[in-house]
Amino acid sequence: MTILSELLTRAMQQHQAGHLPEAERLYRDVLQQQPDQANALYLLGLLAHQVGNLAGAIALYQQALAAQPNYLEAHNNLGAALQQQGDLTAAIAHYQTVLRLNPENPNANINLGVALQKQGSLEAAIARYQKAIRLNSSLPEGHSNLGHALKERGDFEQAIAHYRTALRLAPGDAEAHRNLAEALEEQGWTDEAIALLDHAITLHPDNIQLQGSRLRAKLIAGDLRDGFAEYDPWRLARSTRSFTQPTWDGSELNGASILLYAEPGSGFGDAIQYIRYAPLVAQRGGRVIVECEEPLLRLFETVQGIDTLVSAGSLLPAFDVQASVLSLPYLFTTTLETVPAIVPYLYAAPKRDAETGTLSAPGDALHSQSRLPLQVGIVWGGDPNHLNDHERSCPLELVRIFCHTPGVTFYSLQKGPHSVESLSEVHDLPIQHWGNRLNDFADTAAAIATLDLIISVDTAVAHLAGAMAKPVWVLLSYAADWRWLKQRQDSPWYPTAQLFRQPRPHDWTNVCAQVAQALAHLVKSQ
Repeated sequence: MTILSELLTRAMQQHQAGHLPEAERLYRDVLQQQPDQANALYLLGLLAHQVGNLAGAIALYQQALAAQPNYLEAHNNLGAALQQQGDLTAAIAHYQTVLRLNPENPNANINLGVALQKQGSLEAAIARYQKAIRLNSSLPEGHSNLGHALKERGDFEQAIAHYRTALRLAPGDAEAHRNLAEALEEQGWTDEAIALLDHAITLHPDNIQLQGSRLRAKLIAGDLRDGFAEYDPWRLARSTRSFTQPTWDGSELNGASILLYAEPGSGFGDAIQYIRYAPLVAQRGGRVIVECEEPLLRLFETVQGIDTLVSAGSLLPAFDVQASVLSLPYLFTTTLETVPAIVPYLYAAPKRDAETGTLSAPGDALHSQSRLPLQVGIVWGGDPNHLNDHERSCPLELVRIFCHTPGVTFYSLQKGPHSVESLSEVHDLPIQHWGNRLNDFADTAAAIATLDLIISVDTAVAHLAGAMAKPVWVLLSYAADWRWLKQRQDSPWYPTAQLFRQPRPHDWTNVCAQVAQALAHLVKSQ
């Protein structure tokens, strides 16, 4: 063994032992003596990849390939790093190079399948996963990824079968448990899903994802009491918000002041849904202070029981106890039967002219023209920053299915990046655009007050319309948020809501066809 190869062997031993700084030093010693040593370049890239330095890893993998163009592992890992950066086209090219050099490589087939699936080539991805399984049926990754793709295609029976195989091959793997449990829950087999998650949590008691999946399964099944009882401590233990004042336990306040706050990362819809508890908190005999985001301030002025409103980030007044708004369902021991669903609890406040002081009815400035038979507000997109926005938002082009219904005039209440879609020349949809006039949720409430019906995907506007007791049709993805429960067309939270659900993943066409039929019936019945 040469001195150089001995040095590389020592570096690899340190790397395998987890002594990364020492391994890096030794790899660099090798490269000082031989700058184009392909193995050292690749392994140093692998080390950078492991610690999250993607740019450094990519550069080192590329150097290794410059020194040894057919280096399979370097092509494969370079593809993985490029995929993490979002460059799917370049990643696919490197995976294809691996398969050109070694067509029987199951891992490269799996990696190529993942990239193709993310690119939207679902059937091509399924073919790659199936080939990987033919090459090596004992790889749990092949079965789990095939399960993901089959579930996306709507083939739940086969997806669950492959998830079961993946779990059998890796019985201690937390992700294998979660994949199977979530597929079972989505099919309505909640008891089996919860039992599986209970077992997984005994193996991985600190796994946040497993705990979150169990909470969702309980809540979506309608077990609000136990679900909220688990959700509250689980969520608060991971909150970035802390106070010196004690957390309220739900007991009588006896004149004490209480701060209700929105947790960082929670959405406007959460705040709108749970502010219904503010009057109940006030009934416990305290002075209620609510901290909320600026766009909600004027809207929440219409909520009974709130003494003081504070914009998030502002200096807080003195208070004795505090509670997250998201904790209120737990603190009031909420069940399906006891949801405080008396609506409206939010209102469109009258506007006051800044110069004359004259009050005007909500929405007058927006809606001055004569009314047609049915006036409908519409929102097709949610918050693009939401992790599931690609699932929750409906493509605007599919709105065409129902937006030409005779006797209906549509008004867009859409805000944010999705509103730009409606301005494209591609969409010749008969929708009047109000979004640029809506500066906060009080403006949106004023617009909603003038309309007969709101049609919205799962976003804050749907919650606002329901809180105002306005008829609202909520368009839901197949794996909808827990608060809409399972297989229901109504909501215990919003009595005026009607739910339109995807019968299979990504099937917005069916949802929009349901809406078109319901709209035609509504117009005919007027």
